[in-house]
Formats: sequence, structure tokens, C-alpha cells
Amino acid sequence: MEGKIILTRKFRLFLGLVGFLLLLLLLLQQVRLKPVEKNGFLFGTLIRITAYGPKAAIAVEQAFAEMERIHRLTAQNQGIVARLNAEAGRKPVPVDGETFFLLQRVFRLAEATAGHFNPIIGALVELWDFDYGGKGRLPSPEEIRRVLPLTDSNLVAFDQKAQTVFLKQAGMKLDLSGVAKGYAVDRAWEILQQFEVTGALINGGESSIRVLGERPGGGPWRIALSHPRREEWIGVLYLESGQALGTSADTERYIESEGQRYSHLLNPFTGYPPTDIMAVTVVTDSALEADLYSTAVFVADGDNRERLINRLGLEAVIVDDTARVVMTPGMKAIMNGEEGEEFP
Repeated sequence: MEGKIILTRKFRLFLGLVGFLLLLLLLLQQVRLKPVEKNGFLFGTLIRITAYGPKAAIAVEQAFAEMERIHRLTAQNQGIVARLNAEAGRKPVPVDGETFFLLQRVFRLAEATAGHFNPIIGALVELWDFDYGGKGRLPSPEEIRRVLPLTDSNLVAFDQKAQTVFLKQAGMKLDLSGVAKGYAVDRAWEILQQFEVTGALINGGESSIRVLGERPGGGPWRIALSHPRREEWIGVLYLESGQALGTSADTERYIESEGQRYSHLLNPFTGYPPTDIMAVTVVTDSALEADLYSTAVFVADGDNRERLINRLGLEAVIVDDTARVVMTPGMKAIMNGEEGEEFP
């Protein structure tokens, strides 16, 4: 009888332990599925970080602080960019290791786009004076011809030993606005990864996004891609951990003149924005590259877009000026077989 009582007590202790473990697992699951979010206005847009996991709160704070730091680092009107532009045509400027490496990487990737992305396009951008909501100015052809020589990336000298950068012609202006947000998203992603969050979505104003881990409930992250003109979705992208998307479009910063919309995304060879395209989205393994490549594809003229996409091995979807949607076969797969024309 005494043996049976001892057995019963042990069984009850076992059941209690099982119950405790189940409760602990349930609490851990709730922690994993409970989102930690932080929003803020950076790079001219709303930035939102959403993360899941036991260390998500501290991870998000540090990731957002890093994005704020990069916002200051790459700002056009202060810091190293302003110094480089102020000393254009005068002398080389010493830069820190991070900036030197970043600039070298951006210029190397820009060269791979055959110059369609140009980080030294600042003087031309200033000429157009783009703002949000259709504000800006349409420069004269003479003004554009005068400024174009100041966008020659061959006139930028990198001194590896001295760790200096020199814009050789007075009036040249470095402009990192096409990659700054993507670089910040990548750095935030790296910090979240270090904290081993189970899942995270870094959203830079809908145009620069990178995901980590899986979405709540498991599986790839699902990102809805909106049409630039219509009140509808182009489709839903299924992104695996580490993948990023970059979207370039004429929907935010532009001007209109005589019924024609001019985007802030300028072709560095002509000085004008293309008028035969509304939006392009690319998917890569880096937010910086996604932003840079989407810009390059957007500004490339006509058939140059398809050639650029093929040469760079990109997955892309394009909305042309007739609102027609075309995409690469790989992008169609990422969008889970959504309807849309493929590139010929």
C-alpha cells in the first residue's frame, strides 16, 4: 500500500513537472509570437522595424539606433558628404574606414550597372530641385548640358593608403541618397541577426525592405507589392530570410510640366528622368544592392533595362508607362505564380 502511495506521489510530481514545462513552452511561444515594433522618420520616410523573440526589444532599439547613425553619416548637408562636396576641386578629404569601404563598394556596384547608377549625380539632382508632392523645377537644356560634366565618376579618386577621397572638379557633388537607406536597412538586419531574433521585418518606407528568419507561424515573409497608379496589388512576394527588395518609382518625388510627369530618378547620361516607366522592384540578398539596382534599372532607357537585368542576374518586376506589368520568370516564382507578363 505504501509503495502505491509513493508511486502516486511520484506520478503527481511528474504531472506537475510536465504541466510546468508545457506552461513554460506556451509562454516562450507567446514571447516568440509577440511583436516588438519601433517607428521613426528617417531618410525622408517612415522606417518601421518589427521583430520577434526573447531579445527582440533590445535588438530593435540597437538596430534603430544604428539606422539613425547612418542617417547622420550619409546626410547630404552635414558630416563627411558635405565635407567631400565642399572640398571638390580643392583637395582630397580623409574619411573613416567605414565610409571609405562604403564608397568603394557603391562605386564598384555603380560601375557594374554601366553607369546607370551614379553616386556623383548630386549637382544634377540639385538642378532639378525635386521635392515631395510634385514640387521642383524643369531645368533648361543649357543648364543640364552645363552640369553633366560634373557627374563624371571617373573624376573621383580613392587613395587606399592615405584613406582619402577626392572629387577632382569644383562643383561635383556626392549623393548617397540612392543607397543610404538600403545600407541602413542592411546594418539593422545584421544587428537583429546578432541578437538571434526568430523573425524580423525592416521596412524602409515600403521601398526598401529586408527580412530575417520566418514570419509568425512559420514560412517565408509575405510582402504585398502595390501598383503605382491603380488601387490594387501587383502581387505578393514570398521572401526567405536575408532577402531584400528595392523599389524605385515616380510616385513620391516628381514634378509635372505640360501633362508630363518627371521623376526624381535621373538618367546620368541624358540628365533627364525616363518617361516610359512608372516603377521597378528588384529582389536581391542586400537592401543596398536592391536600392542601387532598382534605381539603375529604372533610369535605363528602353531595351537597356532588360539587358541590365540579365547582365546583373536580377529578379525584377516593371510597370511601364501604360501600367503594363512585366517580370522575370524568377520574380514570378517569388510572387508565387502571380499573373503578369514575362520578359521576352
